[in-house]
Formats: sequence, C-alpha cells, structure tokens
Amino acid sequence: MKRIIFFTFIFVTLYNINSSAQIKTIPNFMLEGIDGKKYSLHEFLKEGPVYLCFWALWCIPCRAELKDLNSIQTMYKDKKVTILAINIDSPKSTAKVRSYVSTQKFNFKVLLDPNSNLFETLSGKNLPYSLLVNQNGEIIKTRNSYLPGDKQSIIEDFDQILKSIK
Repeated sequence: MKRIIFFTFIFVTLYNINSSAQIKTIPNFMLEGIDGKKYSLHEFLKEGPVYLCFWALWCIPCRAELKDLNSIQTMYKDKKVTILAINIDSPKSTAKVRSYVSTQKFNFKVLLDPNSNLFETLSGKNLPYSLLVNQNGEIIKTRNSYLPGDKQSIIEDFDQILKSIK
C-alpha cells in the first residue's frame, strides 16, 4: 500500500511539473466580461502585471480565493497589478455567474471562458488555477489550488513582482 501511495505521489508531482512547464509566455487572448464588453490580455499588461484566476461556481476553494482576491485588490488599488477572474462554467450557467458576481460586489474584472478554451490552452487541469504574469507576458507563478493561508503568499508574490518593475 505504501508503495502505491508513493508511486501515485511521484506520478502526480511529475505530471504537475510537466504540465505547468509547457507554457512560459502567455499568448494574448480576447474574452468577454460579464459586463458584455470584450477584453484582451495586452490591454491589461500595458498597465502592469496581471493575476489570472480561473474559477467555477461549484468550486468552494475558488470562492475562497475570489473573496481574498477582492480584499487584495483593495490593498493594491493604487498599484499597477490587475486581477482578472476567469469563469469556466458552461454557457448555460452564465446568468448564474452574473448573479453571483453581482451579489459579491467584486472590485476586479470577471471574464468568461465558457468552453474552457483558454483554461486548457494555459495547461489548466484543476481549479482554482491561477497565473501571475509579468508585463512581458511571462508566467512568473502558477497556483494549482487554494488553501487557507494562501492569501499571504499571493500578497508576497505581488510585492515581489512590483519590486522588480520599479
């Protein structure tokens, strides 16, 4: 039994390392926001680093991350860091997504990836899946989950990337 657990751990670890290592620079993309407008990654990168957070309504850790990202966005409102929450629920759920977002009063943009095309292009496997991207479009940090205490780690990542652009 211990041998099976060990090999499973090794396989999952190697799989995550290989899948996240596939993309080093993020391609530009165009997605619709819940406000009905189209947004491209490059328009946000002109302002500074971007934190992309892929999420779904059914994902409890996603909701926890979004709540923390809301307070982080408030902390960094005068800085040049943009948070983009990208929902990957099915097209049938768009109305529910809009309703949820409006009740939460998020202070960051929420975009829609209803067929998970961008999520898959960026090697997303599980939710929440987040990427910190510098102004050159290079992926600096990847997160494949969200646990209590990760908020502080995201803040440290933001501080670190902001130091590098001064």
